[in-house]
Amino acid sequence: MKRESRILNAVELLYEDEELAICCQEVVPLIEEFFVKLNQFLPPECDEDFFVELANSIRVNLIANPDYKKRFLEGRMGVVTVTYELGSMGLEVARQVAQELGYRFIYTEIISEVAKRLGVPEWKVEDFSEFKYVPSKLSFFDLFQLDKSLIDFGALFGEKKKEISFEEFREALVKTITAFAVSNNVVIVGHGAACILQEYPNSLHVKVEAPFHDRVKVFAENTGLSVEEAEKQLKKIDSKEVEFYKDLCDEDIREIDLFHLKLNTSKLSVDNAKELVVNAFRMVAQ
Repeated sequence: MKRESRILNAVELLYEDEELAICCQEVVPLIEEFFVKLNQFLPPECDEDFFVELANSIRVNLIANPDYKKRFLEGRMGVVTVTYELGSMGLEVARQVAQELGYRFIYTEIISEVAKRLGVPEWKVEDFSEFKYVPSKLSFFDLFQLDKSLIDFGALFGEKKKEISFEEFREALVKTITAFAVSNNVVIVGHGAACILQEYPNSLHVKVEAPFHDRVKVFAENTGLSVEEAEKQLKKIDSKEVEFYKDLCDEDIREIDLFHLKLNTSKLSVDNAKELVVNAFRMVAQ
């Protein structure tokens, strides 16, 4: 289906929805404008069915949540993405930003939702700290080095082997991140969100960093590893992450291109970093 026509059915369904017309008729033209913007940057894999899915999600939110409707009408819907280097306290910054804004914090849910879209068993992930995320993050990125065209989700999920192409995985990830963004008023952490949503309306993209030697110290303290082993592990994780973003959207995560703001938490407290992000978001996105 041509990119120009893939939003038509979703928009028509919104205009024809009687329940939506009763509660939120004035919002429908704004949703159409929003879909036109999404249509300009979402990849072709996000087909007509996906736009219908997004339209239904917006519809449900509008009918169930008066504040959602109010924010949509006032143009105050927004998304913050936080990309972070391990050992930089980025997760803590993201959590505080979400709390300050009253936004939903999206992190562990992403892989579970990707698994559902791919039809593989859900990866049971508990609420975890930065330390507990290390094995998951490392295993996740290691997969891309086995074969760029095939990912062994059987090994990942501890089930019978099921091969998923990287293209299928990327499509599921793009759809998952976009669907979370459309729910609006969210802080999305990692998982390529900054590059997937780089053209998304009312969004702010932040990178939390720190000098390598400071990150090694934090990582060693959190994991109980020796400084030498912590340094080795961090170098491996950093390298895999660079390759992941390159494969996902042909971007270099080390450059400024994807981000509005980069923060050095060796010179900023978590609280100060949070304030800078919140203030920048209010200037850029609201």
